[in-house]
Amino acid sequence: MQLRTLGLAVLASSIVLAACGSDDISGTNPNNATVQFINVTSTSLDVAQGGTVATGNGALSYGTTSLCIATDATNSSDLTVRQTGTSTPLAGFTPAFQAGGNYSVIAYPGPAATILFATVSNEFTATSGQGGLRVFNAAGAGTSYDVYVNAPGATSATAVANNVAFGAGSSYFSVVAGSPQQVRITNAGSQTVVLDVGPHTFTAAQNATLVITPPFTGSPVPRALYVTGC
Repeated sequence: MQLRTLGLAVLASSIVLAACGSDDISGTNPNNATVQFINVTSTSLDVAQGGTVATGNGALSYGTTSLCIATDATNSSDLTVRQTGTSTPLAGFTPAFQAGGNYSVIAYPGPAATILFATVSNEFTATSGQGGLRVFNAAGAGTSYDVYVNAPGATSATAVANNVAFGAGSSYFSVVAGSPQQVRITNAGSQTVVLDVGPHTFTAAQNATLVITPPFTGSPVPRALYVTGC
């Protein structure tokens, strides 16, 4: 696949960068897991722990993350997600963490204005000197994407993530760190770029998730954002 072919169909779009919030990791409970919430819905969300919404975990808008939360993996009722301003937990979030694990929980739009949740593990060790990247597709039902990561101006490209369906994520893979990499998204099996995410410099030994999110109303072009793990 030639990048010249890709380049002809690039649709310019900006990217939102969502950084990890301040650590909220405390205590030495061996049952603890580390959890970060990522909101890619248009609904403002609160994350409550033990019924309390800590500063930094409330009013999470599109493209923002919670703090890195230490939660007892054996207590499935410790964490709940609410619409901001309410006290009723949203249905569909069913925690399933392992002690010592590190997780991201992605809240994304479902059918009929519902909110869906995906829990993904952040455990990955990249090749020495490289960063880790995975892709999650939250763009909408019926979508499926390939993702390409190359040095800007490269003459050929091979997809690093293939046929990532709605509500699913790729495995982690290693990416070049320390220099800008061009990240492009195509419909699965197509050579036409639907979103040129633009150059991004990955950090060695740091894992990131590229979340493909729904387009603005009236636009066919998906959006995307990066989130670094805790």
